[in-house]
Amino acid sequence: MNHRLMVSDPAIRKQLQLAGLRFVYTRARWLASEARVIGIQLKNNKITAAEADAMLDELGALDLVYPELMGCRE
Repeated sequence: MNHRLMVSDPAIRKQLQLAGLRFVYTRARWLASEARVIGIQLKNNKITAAEADAMLDELGALDLVYPELMGCRE
């Protein structure tokens, strides 16, 4: 594969990969926490379905809930 940006030093590449994986892992944990809060609020009627959709949209997760919306935004 030919990439525009390549790191040829294996040690630096590994450090960048590890940093990227740490970021992805912490981001996933944060997203799980946010989803849990929304789910509890929705289940306990503290928010409406429309409010839950708005919160999911803010998180960029609405397409995960409604796959038919993927790529259909204006």
